[in-house]
Amino acid sequence: MDEPDRIPPDLVRGTEDLYRDPVLYEFEFRDRTRDVAFYRALAEETQARRIAEVGAGSGRVTIPLLETGAHVLAVDRMPAMLDHLRARAERAGLAARLTTARADLRRIDAAAGAFDLVVAPFNVWMHLYTIDALRAGFAQALRLLRPGGWFAFDVEFPDLDWLGWDPSVRHAITPFTHPATGERLVYSTNHTYDPATQICHIRIYYDRPQRGRGTISPHHPPARPVATFELTHRQIFPQELRLFLLDAGFEIVRHDGGFDGEPLAAGADSQVVVCRRPAAS
Repeated sequence: MDEPDRIPPDLVRGTEDLYRDPVLYEFEFRDRTRDVAFYRALAEETQARRIAEVGAGSGRVTIPLLETGAHVLAVDRMPAMLDHLRARAERAGLAARLTTARADLRRIDAAAGAFDLVVAPFNVWMHLYTIDALRAGFAQALRLLRPGGWFAFDVEFPDLDWLGWDPSVRHAITPFTHPATGERLVYSTNHTYDPATQICHIRIYYDRPQRGRGTISPHHPPARPVATFELTHRQIFPQELRLFLLDAGFEIVRHDGGFDGEPLAAGADSQVVVCRRPAAS
């Protein structure tokens, strides 16, 4: 069995690289808004006054949760993200109801039963790479909730076709201007999937446009990229996910294929899950 809060050394970069620069992170995911609306609406519908957000990052979801009037504990591994989040909350006049904690999601220093709602947005749970790690994560979420409290999260719906793409070919080729430096760059990715561990190893490249070549597909990357980041995601299949939740003691309320209640079927991008800690537990 793995240690409950230890990430295997070869997976640390894939757990941290993408989250070292809050400004670039927010720029890359600036168009992702459906999940923000979903988690805010859930907080309002459940009348949650005490919320724990696991993997809070730069505050993309945290700030809207604070705007509901709730007190929020924002948990993240990355100090730069938490610093950025606190600064955002200060500027928005919401810092009085924000508490931050640098912690692994499997070991959160908060009282048992302290929260009405626990949320883990945007694939946070995909950074739990083993069976033991997933069990520990779900057990921690259950521990934090009061009886009858709510737990909601989203993870990718595994796309077997995409997972099998040629790992040597670059995809998602996108020219952009760096939001902090103003440098013109080209974004691209490729990945390798290990079906034995269900872990997808994604590589993200930032290249300078080459003179005399276009910046869209086909991309001809230079020998040395400006930067290369790793992103490691453990694929979690629907029936497997339900088994983990039921084994942890949750009641599953919804398991959808999107934030608007889309069916969980081929072509779905996300698995969106809402469940509860039983009121009698």
